Amino acid sequence: MSPRLTALSRLLLWLALGGWLGAMLLFAAVVAPAAFRVSSEVGGRMAREVLPVLHLYGAVAGPLLALLARVLGRGPAVVWLPLAMAALGLLNLFGITPLMEEIRHEMSSGDAAARARFMRLHAVSGVLYALVGVGGLALGWLHAAADGTDRRSKKV
Repeated sequence: MSPRLTALSRLLLWLALGGWLGAMLLFAAVVAPAAFRVSSEVGGRMAREVLPVLHLYGAVAGPLLALLARVLGRGPAVVWLPLAMAALGLLNLFGITPLMEEIRHEMSSGDAAARARFMRLHAVSGVLYALVGVGGLALGWLHAAADGTDRRSKKV
Protein backbone atom coordinates (compact mmCIF):
# COMPACT_ATOMS: atom_id res chain seq x y z
CA MET A 1 0.00 0.00 0.00
CA SER A 2 1.25 3.48 -0.81
CA PRO A 3 2.37 5.72 2.04
CA ARG A 4 -0.38 8.23 1.15
CA LEU A 5 -3.12 5.59 1.30
CA THR A 6 -1.72 4.33 4.59
CA ALA A 7 -1.70 7.86 6.02
CA LEU A 8 -5.24 8.52 4.78
CA SER A 9 -6.47 5.22 6.26
CA ARG A 10 -4.89 6.02 9.61
CA LEU A 11 -6.35 9.52 9.59
CA LEU A 12 -9.86 8.23 8.86
CA LEU A 13 -9.48 5.51 11.47
CA TRP A 14 -8.47 7.93 14.22
CA LEU A 15 -11.15 10.46 13.24
CA ALA A 16 -13.89 7.81 13.26
CA LEU A 17 -12.76 6.25 16.53
CA GLY A 18 -11.99 9.55 18.22
CA GLY A 19 -15.32 11.00 17.15
CA TRP A 20 -17.20 7.98 18.46
CA LEU A 21 -15.42 7.80 21.81
CA GLY A 22 -15.27 11.57 22.22
CA ALA A 23 -19.00 11.97 21.63
CA MET A 24 -19.80 9.14 24.04
CA LEU A 25 -17.55 10.58 26.73
CA LEU A 26 -18.85 14.11 26.26
CA PHE A 27 -22.43 12.91 26.56
CA ALA A 28 -21.82 10.70 29.60
CA ALA A 29 -19.52 13.08 31.48
CA VAL A 30 -20.92 16.51 30.58
CA VAL A 31 -24.22 16.66 28.69
CA ALA A 32 -26.29 14.09 30.58
CA PRO A 33 -25.23 15.18 34.09
CA ALA A 34 -25.88 18.83 33.22
CA ALA A 35 -29.29 18.07 31.74
CA PHE A 36 -30.33 15.94 34.72
CA ARG A 37 -29.22 18.71 37.10
CA VAL A 38 -31.78 20.94 35.40
CA SER A 39 -34.52 18.32 35.85
CA SER A 40 -35.27 14.65 35.30
CA GLU A 41 -37.61 15.64 32.48
CA VAL A 42 -34.91 17.66 30.67
CA GLY A 43 -32.34 14.92 31.22
CA GLY A 44 -34.67 12.25 29.88
CA ARG A 45 -35.57 14.31 26.83
CA MET A 46 -31.92 15.05 26.14
CA ALA A 47 -31.02 11.36 26.40
CA ARG A 48 -33.86 10.39 24.06
CA GLU A 49 -32.56 12.89 21.48
CA VAL A 50 -28.81 12.30 21.74
CA LEU A 51 -28.41 8.56 22.38
CA PRO A 52 -30.02 7.39 19.12
CA VAL A 53 -27.62 9.64 17.20
CA LEU A 54 -24.64 8.18 19.09
CA HIS A 55 -25.82 4.62 18.44
CA LEU A 56 -26.39 5.32 14.74
CA TYR A 57 -22.96 6.96 14.48
CA GLY A 58 -21.54 3.74 15.93
CA ALA A 59 -23.48 1.69 13.40
CA VAL A 60 -21.60 3.55 10.66
CA ALA A 61 -18.26 3.95 12.45
CA GLY A 62 -18.00 0.28 13.47
CA PRO A 63 -18.00 -1.17 9.95
CA LEU A 64 -15.82 1.73 8.73
CA LEU A 65 -13.28 0.99 11.46
CA ALA A 66 -13.35 -2.71 10.59
CA LEU A 67 -12.76 -1.90 6.92
CA LEU A 68 -9.90 0.46 7.72
CA ALA A 69 -8.32 -2.16 9.98
CA ARG A 70 -8.42 -4.61 7.07
CA VAL A 71 -6.96 -2.03 4.69
CA LEU A 72 -4.13 -1.41 7.15
CA GLY A 73 -3.50 -5.17 7.49
CA ARG A 74 -4.36 -5.27 11.18
CA GLY A 75 -5.30 -8.44 13.04
CA PRO A 76 -8.74 -9.96 13.50
CA ALA A 77 -9.36 -8.38 16.93
CA VAL A 78 -9.36 -4.85 15.49
CA VAL A 79 -11.65 -5.97 12.69
CA TRP A 80 -14.24 -7.73 14.85
CA LEU A 81 -14.20 -5.46 17.91
CA PRO A 82 -15.73 -2.39 16.22
CA LEU A 83 -18.39 -4.60 14.63
CA ALA A 84 -19.27 -5.98 18.07
CA MET A 85 -19.35 -2.43 19.47
CA ALA A 86 -21.71 -1.33 16.69
CA ALA A 87 -23.93 -4.35 17.34
CA LEU A 88 -24.15 -3.51 21.04
CA GLY A 89 -25.17 0.05 20.20
CA LEU A 90 -27.84 -1.19 17.81
CA LEU A 91 -29.09 -3.68 20.41
CA ASN A 92 -29.40 -0.77 22.82
CA LEU A 93 -31.18 1.41 20.25
CA PHE A 94 -33.57 -1.13 18.76
CA GLY A 95 -33.87 -3.67 21.60
CA ILE A 96 -33.66 -1.92 24.96
CA THR A 97 -34.79 1.62 24.13
CA PRO A 98 -38.21 0.65 22.72
CA LEU A 99 -38.92 -1.41 25.84
CA MET A 100 -37.98 1.56 28.02
CA GLU A 101 -40.27 3.82 25.98
CA GLU A 102 -43.22 1.45 26.45
CA ILE A 103 -42.67 1.39 30.20
CA ARG A 104 -42.16 5.17 30.38
CA HIS A 105 -45.85 5.65 29.58
CA GLU A 106 -46.87 3.20 32.34
CA MET A 107 -44.67 5.06 34.84
CA SER A 108 -46.61 8.30 34.31
CA SER A 109 -49.43 6.85 36.43
CA GLY A 110 -47.00 6.23 39.33
CA ASP A 111 -46.79 2.46 38.80
CA ALA A 112 -43.96 1.27 41.08
CA ALA A 113 -43.56 -2.06 39.25
CA ALA A 114 -43.21 -0.21 35.94
CA ARG A 115 -40.58 2.06 37.48
CA ALA A 116 -38.63 -0.99 38.72
CA ARG A 117 -38.74 -2.55 35.23
CA PHE A 118 -37.63 0.74 33.71
CA MET A 119 -34.70 1.01 36.09
CA ARG A 120 -33.59 -2.57 35.29
CA LEU A 121 -33.68 -1.81 31.57
CA HIS A 122 -31.89 1.48 32.19
CA ALA A 123 -29.15 -0.46 33.98
CA VAL A 124 -28.84 -2.88 31.04
CA SER A 125 -28.68 0.06 28.65
CA GLY A 126 -25.95 1.66 30.77
CA VAL A 127 -23.92 -1.55 30.78
CA LEU A 128 -24.18 -1.83 27.00
CA TYR A 129 -23.11 1.81 26.65
CA ALA A 130 -20.15 1.19 28.97
CA LEU A 131 -19.15 -1.95 27.06
CA VAL A 132 -19.05 0.03 23.83
CA GLY A 133 -16.87 2.65 25.55
CA VAL A 134 -14.49 0.08 27.02
CA GLY A 135 -14.34 -1.67 23.65
CA GLY A 136 -13.47 1.65 22.05
CA LEU A 137 -10.66 2.25 24.52
CA ALA A 138 -9.32 -1.25 23.87
CA LEU A 139 -9.58 -0.66 20.14
CA GLY A 140 -7.69 2.60 20.48
CA TRP A 141 -4.98 0.86 22.47
CA LEU A 142 -4.64 -1.92 19.89
CA HIS A 143 -4.43 0.55 16.99
CA ALA A 144 -1.95 2.78 18.84
CA ALA A 145 0.25 -0.26 19.51
CA ALA A 146 0.01 -1.29 15.85
CA ASP A 147 0.85 2.23 14.70
CA GLY A 148 3.89 2.22 16.99
CA THR A 149 5.03 -1.14 15.65
CA ASP A 150 4.54 0.06 12.05
CA ARG A 151 6.63 3.14 12.70
CA ARG A 152 9.50 1.18 14.24
CA SER A 153 9.57 -1.45 11.54
CA LYS A 154 8.92 0.78 8.50
CA LYS A 155 10.22 4.15 9.71
CA VAL A 156 6.90 5.77 8.68
